[in-house]
Amino acid sequence: MAHLLSQAGIDIDDVYDLISAWLTGERPIWFMPAVDDATGLKASVLVGRTDGGDPLVILARVEGKDIYIINAFRPTLELIADFREWETRHD
Repeated sequence: MAHLLSQAGIDIDDVYDLISAWLTGERPIWFMPAVDDATGLKASVLVGRTDGGDPLVILARVEGKDIYIINAFRPTLELIADFREWETRHD
């Protein structure tokens, strides 16, 4: 997975650091449930900031204390604007 993410310009360490910071309460994360209509796969969209302050989107399955990372990517400009608005309400 690290190789595939690096091909898309995503550092796997940013993914792990963001999740770790969220789990330890160091950083808020915008958590949204998602369902793939075609497959019925239930996942969660997690949007937060990396240690460097860049927004990052993580698609994952959260089952109890386990988190299964499916993908990670840079958000669109529209999602960044929505995330900034969310941050102002949850700061």
